Amino acid sequence: MIQKPTKELTLIVYNTPKPPRYLKINKRLLKLLIFAIPFLLIVSLLFSLTTTVYMKKKLENARSQEPAIITSLRSEKEQLSSEVESLKKVNANLTQKISAGSTSGPASALALFSTPVGYEDFTEKEMAKLENMSANFRQDKVEFRFDLLNNLEGDEKLSGYISIVQFADNHMSFHPQHTLTVENNRLDFSKGESFVVSRFRPVIAEFEKPNSLAVWYKVFIFSRSGDLISYKVAGPYQVN
Repeated sequence: MIQKPTKELTLIVYNTPKPPRYLKINKRLLKLLIFAIPFLLIVSLLFSLTTTVYMKKKLENARSQEPAIITSLRSEKEQLSSEVESLKKVNANLTQKISAGSTSGPASALALFSTPVGYEDFTEKEMAKLENMSANFRQDKVEFRFDLLNNLEGDEKLSGYISIVQFADNHMSFHPQHTLTVENNRLDFSKGESFVVSRFRPVIAEFEKPNSLAVWYKVFIFSRSGDLISYKVAGPYQVN
């Protein structure tokens, strides 16, 4: 008699001297185990390999970026150290000025500025040089340009403030922009354009175009403590 196929697989286990045992296993479960276990093993291996490669790349990227980070931090440290040294020098200079008291009045060129206690004129030392001055006229603006050169010895940086006065007939205008009043009829040197230069720095100042035939400029370069380190007159330039 032909038996119908069953869903179970019967196994006979012999373990003498014990009697044989009959084990019934579901065929679907057996097939699932046969295919699932190798599949899970392959998936686990692939996941492990992918994770290893990913972590290796992350580690290599971190190592490659480490020198750049160190260089950036070192550069920032050097810049901060330089600023600290500059502030120490300014502080010592101001302390010396205050203890020395006031000196004689400023030169006539500085009549527009309120000078600090202990002001000194260092223009003869040529700590800074002003070169390549020019005035470019546009429709309603004037662009005054020059090059500021650090003339200090060694690698010492030059820092301070730039103030420029434009003269046209009986009218004056200033860079940075400033308006004189009866109550406030002097310029503060520390309100000038701040600068720090190692070797060379181009300076560009924009003014309103005057209604005159000619225009000229006076450039004042002050130190952080208010001493005049460079002064130059440029012009006259023909307005066109």
